[in-house]
Amino acid sequence: MTTEATLSALTTTRREASSTAWFWWKETRQLAPLVALLAIVSLLIIVINAMLGAVTGGHVGFRLPHEVTMLVFPGLFATGAGPLLVGQERSQRTIDWLALLPISAKRIATTKLMVAMAGLAVMWLFALLVITTFGLGRRETSYWTIGGTTGYSGNPFSYPVWISHSLFVLVAGFFVAWRIKNQFYSLIALIPLAFSPLIATSLVSEYVGRSLQAGQLDWINFGFTLLGIAIVTPLTYRAAIGTLGAADAPTVTPLLDVSTHSPARETNEAIPPTFGTQVAPIIWQSICSARGMLLVLVGMLLISFLAAIQLAAVDRYRGITGLLFWLLPLAPLAVCWLGVSVFKHDGASERVRFLADRGVSPTKTHLALHAVPIAILCCSLLLYGLWNLTVVHRDAVSDFAAGLPSLVTMLMIVVWIYSISQWVSQVVRTLILSVILAPILSLVVVGWLVFACISLGFPIYGLILCGLAPMVATCVMMRRYMDTTDRPWTFVAGGGVVGVIVLLPIGFAVAQVLSVPAMDATLRSELLREARQESVGSAPSVWLPMTGLADDEMSRYDPFRDKMQELDDSWGRYDLDPLETVQPLQSRASGEVIAHVGPWEYTRWHGNLMRARIQWRQIQDDQAWTELAAWLDASATLLPALRRSSLLMDQEVADRLEVLLIDTLQRDVPVDRGDDDAVQAAVSAIGTPASRAAARRRAVVVTWQHKFQDDRGRYLNHNLAALEYQPPGLVGWIEPRLYDSLVTAMLEGIEAAANHSDDIGWRVKLHQLHQSGGVFQASHYGDELRSMPAIATMTLGAVNGYGQLWGRDWEYVELQIRTQP
Repeated sequence: MTTEATLSALTTTRREASSTAWFWWKETRQLAPLVALLAIVSLLIIVINAMLGAVTGGHVGFRLPHEVTMLVFPGLFATGAGPLLVGQERSQRTIDWLALLPISAKRIATTKLMVAMAGLAVMWLFALLVITTFGLGRRETSYWTIGGTTGYSGNPFSYPVWISHSLFVLVAGFFVAWRIKNQFYSLIALIPLAFSPLIATSLVSEYVGRSLQAGQLDWINFGFTLLGIAIVTPLTYRAAIGTLGAADAPTVTPLLDVSTHSPARETNEAIPPTFGTQVAPIIWQSICSARGMLLVLVGMLLISFLAAIQLAAVDRYRGITGLLFWLLPLAPLAVCWLGVSVFKHDGASERVRFLADRGVSPTKTHLALHAVPIAILCCSLLLYGLWNLTVVHRDAVSDFAAGLPSLVTMLMIVVWIYSISQWVSQVVRTLILSVILAPILSLVVVGWLVFACISLGFPIYGLILCGLAPMVATCVMMRRYMDTTDRPWTFVAGGGVVGVIVLLPIGFAVAQVLSVPAMDATLRSELLREARQESVGSAPSVWLPMTGLADDEMSRYDPFRDKMQELDDSWGRYDLDPLETVQPLQSRASGEVIAHVGPWEYTRWHGNLMRARIQWRQIQDDQAWTELAAWLDASATLLPALRRSSLLMDQEVADRLEVLLIDTLQRDVPVDRGDDDAVQAAVSAIGTPASRAAARRRAVVVTWQHKFQDDRGRYLNHNLAALEYQPPGLVGWIEPRLYDSLVTAMLEGIEAAANHSDDIGWRVKLHQLHQSGGVFQASHYGDELRSMPAIATMTLGAVNGYGQLWGRDWEYVELQIRTQP
């Protein structure tokens, strides 16, 4: 009677649809952490990219394409779903309990697969929602149709290929999880299976013997992916039924009579191995129990290394050779999984508890667990370093070989990846989540630290601290981890690790920015008020064109042309009419006009005036004097117009013109010509230290107010050499402070020049801003060059540092007209 009731209950249970509702709920809860984890990490990557782009103005050394970021995460979910739903239960032996339930094996396999497909659909909806909402994909380059032309978006295939391939990876993940009991081995077997459509596509391209177009590759890959789904799906159900079915009874081996002197008896009676320390047996046990896993990871390193050797030996990558690039990520993946193996194999909490109960110290346990992976990595780095010495690092040989990193760079990257991975394996309890999460976080951390080093100037010692912080955290938490009392302290230590890796580079960057002193608030307000007052005015401005080089560029080279005639023609094209050039300054009815002349344009004026001086020295006739007098007259008109300008660049040009006028009047104007109108006009145009100081101060504060741009928004001759030595990611933050320091130093220099002071403080500051890295005494601000005549040391064509002519002897000379000896 009881047997009949039980059978009746079992029959009813099998037919009742709601009897497996709890099973759906169990699988959903088991898969939910993976969905949430991947969604959070994907959004975190996008937010980090957006923040870096906003902070650095889009000039970032390392950025992940947003669209590709969102497209990859559904594939990562498909990779982990099968090993998580099947492999984890097989390792925990709960799959045996499911096999004993009155539920068919096909229904169990179908439920798990349907839950995973629902999770994959959620991941794709989330990814496409983010892509559409934030406009990450470009519709003109990221087509929904198969075979569309791809472009800048970084999407190598169309969306249907991405979606179908993720479905193929999902089914393949279930297949290997049903077939292989070990979770890690099943994940390793999934890697070549997941890339099999791409491998088949590359084989087709190799067989054709030519490079296929993107649309053709899209179609071929889509066909192989659908074929793979059709083949692997029934194999998955077959493997599930075999796993959930009744196991074969073990075969009974009859006992054998072992003779007294048999090798078996001698082996059994042999002395067991002894170890001198507590660390040695742990290392020995790690090697023996994880022999297969270590061999697989070493094989991944060797495969990636052999692919690198092949790529470094060729200069063209197509077909099978192009496929070798897909083998290179095996090396960082192996490094990552070596770190995961530390606390997910013999280092699992339930296993190291055995050591804790026997008094093994946490430090020794920590060192022993890391010994084998670190030894493997050291041997790999040594092999890479020796091979790298034999490689010719030139683009002409191979682009890949030219871009190979040095051993020190490779060591740093390996330390970061391994350190982060072993920390993740201690924090996350589940093997599959650790295996998936560790590579993602390692990639993010490596990208962040590389960006911090290149763009923020983060020093080497800081990179070392960030790399060792996760190792220190796992060592500190080792005692609690061995006692299984590490929660929630593990997350506290994890917060410290994240804080060190994220905040240490940011703190260093902030310290660098704050190391440049800011302008005093009171002085800033005063200068802004002064700039607003000086900016008010209605005087017209005139840009004087003096380039005159278009004819030179249009002339054709003639090898048979007379060189002297060519030189004469060149001088003719360089020629300039001074009175005609300054005519716009004299034709204004409003009186005073402001002139704008760039340093390059002034070079032509300077050269023509010097030519007129040379001709006057050589000929000494009325015609030569008339030409020189015209230049003196025009310069007397141009110099005051430049002094009226509120652009600092014009004041620098005015200083050079004034030095040239003083030198001309002193050296080339005879006494009998001193009463000429042109000479008197030039003499009257020469300013005083007080008038120059007023004009310079006005130009400094007004130019600073306009962020050192002219009225056309151009940064003309205002580039500080100190900015070239700053990290590119901090230029936008340091630049305003450096320009404030520049203004403060120039104001000190203007006051010193007006008072005829020999103070060098402001000169040292300007030297540091304009000529960083050079020796002060050998610069234009040093005493040696400043003691020389200004006409012999001033720069032309560009302003290579403000204030080089301020406070020098020419400003205080008493102008005397004398005959040239």
